[in-house]
Amino acid sequence: MTDKLLKIRICSPVTVALLITLLTTSAAISAEKSWVDLAVHNFGAPINTLWAEGELSFADDGTMVYCSAREDMAVAPGDPKDLYIATFNAATGSWNTPVNMGLPVNAAPATEVDPLRLGDDREPWITADGNTIYFKSDRLASTIPRNANDLFVTHKTNGVWSEPEVVAYPISTDAGNEHCPAILQDGQTLCFASSREGGYGGSDIWCSQPDDDGNWQTPVNQGPNINTAGEEFHFSQDANGRVYFTSSRPGGYGGMDIWGAMQLGPNRWGPATNLGPQINTAAADMCPALPPGSDTIAWFSTRSDNNLGSIDIFWTQKLNVRTSP
Repeated sequence: MTDKLLKIRICSPVTVALLITLLTTSAAISAEKSWVDLAVHNFGAPINTLWAEGELSFADDGTMVYCSAREDMAVAPGDPKDLYIATFNAATGSWNTPVNMGLPVNAAPATEVDPLRLGDDREPWITADGNTIYFKSDRLASTIPRNANDLFVTHKTNGVWSEPEVVAYPISTDAGNEHCPAILQDGQTLCFASSREGGYGGSDIWCSQPDDDGNWQTPVNQGPNINTAGEEFHFSQDANGRVYFTSSRPGGYGGMDIWGAMQLGPNRWGPATNLGPQINTAAADMCPALPPGSDTIAWFSTRSDNNLGSIDIFWTQKLNVRTSP
């Protein structure tokens, strides 16, 4: 034992210098990418609950709007999902108690009018200024002709949200089952998912811009780099032009995955890339959102690890996002 200790103690200056270099490098790497940086984090309470939480988006001031199936704060009994707003408390480092947006933004079930009107309000998209929210609702659903849901928009004036108005044709249609609205970084292009004719199969992503009178023009299918014979929905675009979206295309990790593609021009996109195993799992990983800043990405997932309920909202650093095949 003594000989071994002596061998350790009697190290050459070169060996000592090498050890110091290795330890310093290791510490630098650890400092650069700590477990906090590399982990996938559950948003935690009070956002996630034992009920299902889903689609979310952020205004520039950090206000988050999302949907939840929680029964303790629902607009009405049996309401499948409602829209909620939450603000972040920088002093405590946690989210303030979320607020149900209430009537008239959230609709109560009206199955006595039509059996398809379940009061299902979800997939909100809040604009950067925090004053407009687009979302999907079944409040005007009809059995004949069969129209499961449409897109709606509400505006905040003097702190009060307006009665939602349907985003009319050519955005909402009877046959397209439109959902997952989003505004691109240009502040005016409205993208959404639709199963209308002229697509590649299933639900495709389409985009439209307003004309000089403010009316939405004929939506444009976003093409084969985005859309496939599978299901595609829910655009979120970062300041660099990269869009993140959900797809069931081959090459994923199972279930629904989140993919990314770089914008090359109006209605033109580069090849889609799977965001990799930190984001995607064998479960359903869907509906990416981008918190203020450029460092993090959020989404919701049915993944079983670190899950508080059936479906939770998660986030991780964007350094964990794979951007090339």
